[in-house]
Amino acid sequence: MDWKTSKPAIWSLLIPYLLLEHFMKTLSIVSYISMLGNYLNMAGLALIIYHIFLAPHGVVLLASTDPLALFFVIGTCLFNLSAVAVILSLDKALKNPKVLTQPCGMLTVGMFIPTVFTTVFGVLGYWSFGMMEENVLRSLPFDDYSAMAAIGLYLIAIAFAYPIQCYPAIAMIVDVIKNWNPQSTPSDELLKTIETTARPLFVMTSCMIFFPSVAKSNYGIEKEYRSLLTTNFFICYMIPIQGAFVAFVGNLCTTLLAFVFPAMMELCILQNLPQWTWECVNDKCVPNRATLDGKLQSLMTCNMLCASMTLWPQPTGHVSLSTTAVPVRADLFHLQILTFPSRPVREHIFEAFDIFQGVLRKMERGSRNFEEWQAVDVRVAVNESGQGDPRLRLDTDESYRFSLRPKNGTTRSLQMDVYANSFCGVRHAFETLSQIIWFDLYAGSLFMLEAANVDDVPRFRYRGLMLDTARNYFPVSDLLQTIDGMASCKLNTFHWHATDSQSFPVEFDSLPQLSRYGAYGPGAIYTTEDIRTVSHYARLRGIRVLLEVDLPAHVGKAWDWGDKHSAEKVLCLDNKPWIEYCNEPPCGQLNPRNVEVYHVMLKLYAEIMQLTGVDDMFHIGNDDVSQRCWAEEFNTTDPMDLWVVFTTNALQRLEAANGKLPNLTIMWSTQMSERVKLDLKPFLHKLGLQARDLASTQKYISGLRTIISHQDAWDINNGYSKWYEETGSSNYNSWQRVYEHRPWARKDIKYVEGGEATVWSSTLSTDGLDSRVWPRAAALAERLWSDRAEGATRPVHARLDIHRLRLKTRGIQVSPLWSNWCSQNPYTC
Repeated sequence: MDWKTSKPAIWSLLIPYLLLEHFMKTLSIVSYISMLGNYLNMAGLALIIYHIFLAPHGVVLLASTDPLALFFVIGTCLFNLSAVAVILSLDKALKNPKVLTQPCGMLTVGMFIPTVFTTVFGVLGYWSFGMMEENVLRSLPFDDYSAMAAIGLYLIAIAFAYPIQCYPAIAMIVDVIKNWNPQSTPSDELLKTIETTARPLFVMTSCMIFFPSVAKSNYGIEKEYRSLLTTNFFICYMIPIQGAFVAFVGNLCTTLLAFVFPAMMELCILQNLPQWTWECVNDKCVPNRATLDGKLQSLMTCNMLCASMTLWPQPTGHVSLSTTAVPVRADLFHLQILTFPSRPVREHIFEAFDIFQGVLRKMERGSRNFEEWQAVDVRVAVNESGQGDPRLRLDTDESYRFSLRPKNGTTRSLQMDVYANSFCGVRHAFETLSQIIWFDLYAGSLFMLEAANVDDVPRFRYRGLMLDTARNYFPVSDLLQTIDGMASCKLNTFHWHATDSQSFPVEFDSLPQLSRYGAYGPGAIYTTEDIRTVSHYARLRGIRVLLEVDLPAHVGKAWDWGDKHSAEKVLCLDNKPWIEYCNEPPCGQLNPRNVEVYHVMLKLYAEIMQLTGVDDMFHIGNDDVSQRCWAEEFNTTDPMDLWVVFTTNALQRLEAANGKLPNLTIMWSTQMSERVKLDLKPFLHKLGLQARDLASTQKYISGLRTIISHQDAWDINNGYSKWYEETGSSNYNSWQRVYEHRPWARKDIKYVEGGEATVWSSTLSTDGLDSRVWPRAAALAERLWSDRAEGATRPVHARLDIHRLRLKTRGIQVSPLWSNWCSQNPYTC
């Protein structure tokens, strides 16, 4: 080529290569930069062709071997364009495989045909022009400083990106020195010395340029650097015929890409093609066999977009959900707190947001790269005159509302505005937000509804789950996981039935004797730090920990310590036959006339409130008091009178420990409860009874504040029988029975604070906890939050099945609702 007439064309061909050498380091834009560079190359080729075939005055010239020099460049451009097209389409492939594999798809048009041209033109170009673009640079005049600058830039670019090209690069340096001054040609010895010196310098320069990027890593720096140095040394010294070697590798790669890659891709897609795809028909997801030519849609995506409600519990206010979704990623959610009533509330919101993002990270494990991920700005406004205490209180306003929509002026981000009067309301909003986000197995990414509006407030303010950890010990991790499940469905009270006659597994600093004498062993004790951990973990999820030490019954050897007078704290210890003194062995009941008992209770109550941080609600137990035990010990006194004496003293000690009686002081409802209204009048406005059957609800506690825990519906153990019974004595409480139990709708029960499911652990241990509790506790959660008149219909069944999948994602081993076939055909079963 002639430098004077081809200079514009050659520069237009050279500049894109230099740009590519720089921007190839940034993978996120490499495809687009490559495409731009190739388009510019094509423009440069057009100019070169013009100068070769047409003289400036328009006369057609005969072409010599110069046109062959273009074949390699044409082939390179075609191949680069095809590679860019494949890169840009790979992310789309799994959503729509036919993009790659259809007869006129990307692999055929974008890879096979251009690679055939690349191979043909590359061979012809190598025959006349050489194999690398540096031969274009060799056509430049060596006495032109601008041409030398172009060569220098090219050599620097090679040092950055392609150490394998050191041989042609050094050859070009030798050519420049050799032809710089034709009148004074350097000797062969000098050229050999230059070449010998340039090789190690090139190796070291390339490694030094690369080293800063390696040094960003915190480990393996020396190993990677030695590996890089060894590789470059091998390339520069041990491959004497680098030109033929590079040509062979290049042709081999293009052949593999042209023939093997399409076949492998087709095989992989066919092998990984899911068996089923789901289509929304009449607001129901219908399964169909998946094919390469059809639309692929996962069941979860179909469920979320098929115009059906999927939130659990279902909100009580206005709900509007879009039927379109966008891909999102956990770390692209950003929080901004606009207003808040106190610094602790603000800090709790940040921590709750971290928990929300942690849930998303669990969901997106195994995700693949996705270019269209959208950012989500979450803006939170808490009423500045709202509750400044982040703890869940009895009068906490748990309501919230939020709106989600595309952000104005952009198509790549969303904006969510959350409004609440308390921290708990904000946390519930985050929970609902997590339920309109799901992982699509087919696309390999999280998706979120594009728009949503939710206005929500709970029906009842007490929504509890009780777990007995005395009969069988559960590790702290089980308690935390149970709290995670509660948070997922907005239950707000973890009633921790911590002690019983079987064991006293809780350590108190003020009373270390209780766990020392009462625990199963040193490995079955909850330390004070454990209690703080559980309480804090629950608080960040909008849940209070109600730690119950059941008194005066259900006590054992934990209380059998001290001097002779103190040792009389517990009566009927291990009496036999046990069935006449207690519900389960061993038996034991506190002495209501021992003053030392009340001194211990004062310390106990004070430390419980200090550890849990819950002081506006307290559970004193008072369950299953044995009248026979007290009657035998105090045969001149009515056991009912002794119960009044004990309960009055317990309430007085609780009042002293807290400075005032908690706003809701709860005790179990028993036959003793008929004395509450008459003999406990000074405390009546602060008392609440936990009712385990409908009869007692009507007979004893009518007009009192009530927590409903009816055994025939909300006892999770029902149907598993008691260990000492030969046959079962109760029916199994299915999730349907739990869900449909609405005693306040059938009877006039006033002053209902809420309800609670109970989990007693006589026949339960850590390996069966999740499956025993879930999803039945979730059914209770919606009953207490939404309290819709609807029963356990098929839409409710299908919606709970979706929530079951959410629980599984959070690591909870939840029991199935039905067969997997019914999950895939929810409106057919």
